[in-house]
Amino acid sequence: MRTTMIRQGEDDIRSAVSQRDVDPSSAILTSQQLRVAIVSDAIAGRNGVGTYYPDLIEHLEPSVDSIQLLGPTDPRDRSLEAAWLPMPGDLSQRVVWPRRKELYRRLDEQDPNLIVIPAIGAFSYFAMRYAERKKIPFVLVNHTNFDQLLSLYWPDFISKPLGYVLSRVYAMGMRRAAAVAAMNSESLDQARDLGARMVRVMGTPISPEFIQKPVESRVTEIKRVTFVGRLAAEKGLDHLLEAAKTLRDVEFRIAGDGPRRSRVERTAAQHSNVRYLGWLSRENVLREMDETDVLVLPSSVETFGTVALEALARRRYVLVRRQCGISKWPAFAEGLFYIEADEPVAAAITRMRDQSVEQRDSVGRVGWAAVNSFNEYTNRVWLRFMTDAAGLSEAEVGGTDAAKAATV
Repeated sequence: MRTTMIRQGEDDIRSAVSQRDVDPSSAILTSQQLRVAIVSDAIAGRNGVGTYYPDLIEHLEPSVDSIQLLGPTDPRDRSLEAAWLPMPGDLSQRVVWPRRKELYRRLDEQDPNLIVIPAIGAFSYFAMRYAERKKIPFVLVNHTNFDQLLSLYWPDFISKPLGYVLSRVYAMGMRRAAAVAAMNSESLDQARDLGARMVRVMGTPISPEFIQKPVESRVTEIKRVTFVGRLAAEKGLDHLLEAAKTLRDVEFRIAGDGPRRSRVERTAAQHSNVRYLGWLSRENVLREMDETDVLVLPSSVETFGTVALEALARRRYVLVRRQCGISKWPAFAEGLFYIEADEPVAAAITRMRDQSVEQRDSVGRVGWAAVNSFNEYTNRVWLRFMTDAAGLSEAEVGGTDAAKAATV
């Protein structure tokens, strides 16, 4: 059902794009007139959301008037970040309070005609208020299922009330937004349930270097398995480490940072076939992909899985759980290997090893072949989506009442 909805969403957007391409005069704005400010609470480059927008900007920058990302960075931009606290449950990330005047000054300097808000936090809140006061359309992006995440970190008496509050905040933002971008069918359903009016399913861009750099080697044996991502409960690291203890002749390489880091380090110290790589830059992630045989993503919660897309771009086998967001896209569904329900990760890897190279490649080629067209499609649809949202009238955005009520 969900895969069908994704396919329908793809078809709807493709139809809309093709119609505008045939008749450019139907657009209120052209993409060259777009001035887009993306205001995010995710630290740039530190997680899936943190890498999503720098990659998107790299693709869209040549096609728009201006596009910028405002939010926390590593190292900290003290002129923009007023204060911060460690994120509850994950000391490797932080919750940041912006210097509001500086944030507004940078927005004023750009004079955006569209604001994109990827998540809910202090940066996002002030961006929403700025947009309403200036009567600028904004797009809210529904990246994360907080109900699932919260239940992994806190007991019900904390997670349920907190989840309810966040859902109410999201509902308010979605009703006020000109449009909502969803990352998969679940977030599409959630956005509609919370009152969003115009919702589109968006793909995930990939950094050009992962596509443009020639692939110099191919996989013939499965000797090295790699995980890249946040070291957290929802990523299935405990299952991965158990697999490493079982498959002693396979090298397991783990890159990232997060609350499970100490466990990964202890396991690496105790088992010679486990290596902890620390947090890697995008350049080093690419290098690691080229040296691995299988990218494994055993997550219980994964909105899309950008790292899986990056591995496919490097013509590596990708092993995921079926609930991983990338598997919901028809272009990739048959090009991935799967960890079945209640199946140990070691058993899934063993199944792959038991296949011939030809059998594995027949699966892998489906995913490898889809990367370029999916990336081009994603960037084209984002550009059309932004142009459409920026061109909405004040009445279509939500009328003047909300804007008049907001003060900055």
